[in-house]
Amino acid sequence: MKYLISVVFVLLFAFPGIFPTLHTNICYGDKPTSEIVNNVYSSVVLITHKQIKTSVWDVLRFAAFVTGTATGTPTFGVGSVAPGHLEKQVGTGFQTKWGIVTNSHVMDDKSKAVLTTFHNTNYRIKKINRIKYKEDNHLPMHNVKMILDTAKEATTYDWSDMGIDLALIRVKIPGAFELPLAKEVNVDEKVFTLGHPKLKKFTPATGSINRIYKRGGTKYIELFIKNAPGNSGSPVLNMKGEVVGVIWGGVKELEAAEAVHVEEVRKAFGLPVFDVPGKKHSPAIESWNGTVYSTGHSRLFHRPDCTELIISHDDLVEFLSKDVAIENGGIACPKCNP
Repeated sequence: MKYLISVVFVLLFAFPGIFPTLHTNICYGDKPTSEIVNNVYSSVVLITHKQIKTSVWDVLRFAAFVTGTATGTPTFGVGSVAPGHLEKQVGTGFQTKWGIVTNSHVMDDKSKAVLTTFHNTNYRIKKINRIKYKEDNHLPMHNVKMILDTAKEATTYDWSDMGIDLALIRVKIPGAFELPLAKEVNVDEKVFTLGHPKLKKFTPATGSINRIYKRGGTKYIELFIKNAPGNSGSPVLNMKGEVVGVIWGGVKELEAAEAVHVEEVRKAFGLPVFDVPGKKHSPAIESWNGTVYSTGHSRLFHRPDCTELIISHDDLVEFLSKDVAIENGGIACPKCNP
């Protein structure tokens, strides 16, 4: 191992042109500029309940995975793996001018937190004060606290009681780029994200917006994107580097994810919500109360008419209701949303 590390370092300095830079393995097609990509890496943080130590792999991963071919996904870079015991405590956040945006469920079990940047700088918050909104969601627009190596305490604003899986840590990381919020979101536009899927730290992914819809009064974005599970709190960005949504859940089997629409972020922060022309989002799908179906090879359950339910009768698994399916470990199909 010690000789391997030495060889990689020699290659890295002797032939820098053969190794991918920070921004070469992010996107395909309509690409964001290298400046935009570097801004995203500067903004996104890993949120844990305690510090994760830097490994040799963190230092060498971009050099070792030349052009990303070893990952099986040549267009993407790859992140380093965090310790398995931290799986339930790992989340993503990103810097804005109002603080670090993430999901409410990322912060649920945290009375303290460590924010780790891509450059492996750790910022510790020893005490988290939580403010939950129910009706009045006016966010204070001043006095975002600068976080140094250690902060005694910080305030987290939480909108989960309003049915929105969003939270805001009111801190500013020195040198972190403040990602802007998009004013418009369009179906079929290409997007990218940066997060920590399957505990792989700072892993990028690309995809597209499939549809925009409302459920329970909250606006969501359905994405076709890889590496979504485990990316809770990750920003979804358009090719201008603007935040169009915040990932809160994903389905591995379909390479799909659901994100909270940026409009909900604007509402939560008390910012102007821009008028979008009609037919920009699909109507809400009515709740399904009948029998749902799954297969012996998938945890997803579907409505009877779902196009994703392609099976033989021998493989069909029937549940009297979606509640029964969930009790048996099932996951609702994001396409038909039973």
